[in-house]
Amino acid sequence: MKNETVVELIKDLTAKLSAVAEEFNGRVAKAAEPVPAGNEPNDAALVEHANAVLEQRRLRRKFLPGELFHEPAWDMLLALFASRDDRMPMNIKALVSMSDAPVTTSQRWIEHLHKLKLIDRVTDPTDRRRVEISLSYTGDQQMKAYLRALLRG
Repeated sequence: MKNETVVELIKDLTAKLSAVAEEFNGRVAKAAEPVPAGNEPNDAALVEHANAVLEQRRLRRKFLPGELFHEPAWDMLLALFASRDDRMPMNIKALVSMSDAPVTTSQRWIEHLHKLKLIDRVTDPTDRRRVEISLSYTGDQQMKAYLRALLRG
């Protein structure tokens, strides 16, 4: 009986994760519509905007209950994009801290983001316990498209 309940919970979670991914991909496709040349914000402006969005997300938790804003995958994608100018991937521990979610929840989202090919995971060759995370090329391009669409208003 318990195994059936766990299986049902896993199926439900998988369906929900797929729905979130589908919604995200739809929004990215819409945001990627061509824009006249010269109106495009540069990468520095996009990183600055990603940092502003992250700060706004943190600020609202000071005034309202945090459970209203539980989107760990989105927080992680924003953090990875905002850190891209550092040219340093984040380790899992740092990325989990950016998501403001339990470690196990964050790790499941990291796995899902990897399956969606939005992030890359690389095991540190000097310390195999350490896994570094960065946006994949696809993830970077989709985040740029989304942030450009936000800036276009």
